[in-house]
Amino acid sequence: TTNLLHLLRMTIYRYKKVADSENDNSDSPSYTQRFTAAFVEGVMWVVFVSLFPVLGWKCVKRIKPNNALVKHRLGHTASVKYSGFDVVLPAIDQAVEVNLNPQNILLPSSTYYSKDGVLMESGLIVEYQVKDPVVCVRELQDIEQSVILASKTAIPTVFSQSNSDMIKCSKKLTEYAVTRNINNAVYKWGIDIISTELSPFKFATPPKKDSSDDPVSTVINFIQKLAGHNPLPPKEKFTIDEMILALKPYLTRKLGEDVNAVALLNLAGDNGGQCLIDFKTQTMVANPSSCHPDVTIDMGVDTLISMIDNRESLMDVYKSGRIKIEGDLQAAWRLQKLF
Repeated sequence: TTNLLHLLRMTIYRYKKVADSENDNSDSPSYTQRFTAAFVEGVMWVVFVSLFPVLGWKCVKRIKPNNALVKHRLGHTASVKYSGFDVVLPAIDQAVEVNLNPQNILLPSSTYYSKDGVLMESGLIVEYQVKDPVVCVRELQDIEQSVILASKTAIPTVFSQSNSDMIKCSKKLTEYAVTRNINNAVYKWGIDIISTELSPFKFATPPKKDSSDDPVSTVINFIQKLAGHNPLPPKEKFTIDEMILALKPYLTRKLGEDVNAVALLNLAGDNGGQCLIDFKTQTMVANPSSCHPDVTIDMGVDTLISMIDNRESLMDVYKSGRIKIEGDLQAAWRLQKLF
């Protein structure tokens, strides 16, 4: 189109130049010269007006609501626009529009092996959202396929680290572990996994039964108690190590960045003790020998279980006087995200 307009301008210029040279030798241009110049100029305007919508359609991009247009010019990021219109130059700019709304991906049912060798079948629904469109466009060619690949890798990893009974009895904790595993893979791409939901489990092979006295059954009982289920063996007391094992799936990197503090829980009651939670490094230690916490919280074991089970909030137990807080009070309120 640019070459055509340039050719028409040069044609008019040549005809006008000829007409001007003849005007020097005569009083007025001939009828043929005037007609030819007017005809060429008219054709040029007709072509320009006809091609203007095409030029506008090719160069002007309308950005949908809650979308971002990432524009690269000659291989470098030129701009990011989140609404309205933007001009994209053909052959110079490369523009990619990214959807910033939460989106869902459905993974069909597949079979996975648990830690105790049981073949389990389950599907997965993944809800994700693009947080950094520039990084996402720079690192990925297909956002949805990349999330699917990360999800397919995360499920067998989580299942292989837990026994079949634990996976079945603590579905929410398993989903949280899958969410954390996928987030660790896609976080660097500017994507955030909001939540995951596993479909009902199907056992391709019967699960193996463990003794009620081994550590695995003890952890299963504790998680079931937190979830409101009756424990399989009649066990009522749990150690600090078992509580840490139940809380650890919730201690994610994102939560650590939100809280950004070191908390010491002094737990009173049967099998009580101390639990140090370092949100900065996402670690938990039972009965530490030495520590320098930002906030210290005194409570009973029953109070902690009540908060983990979502029967009460941190504010509820604080108002009832069953909890004592020393140190950074704001950091203590941020601990609510753990429960």
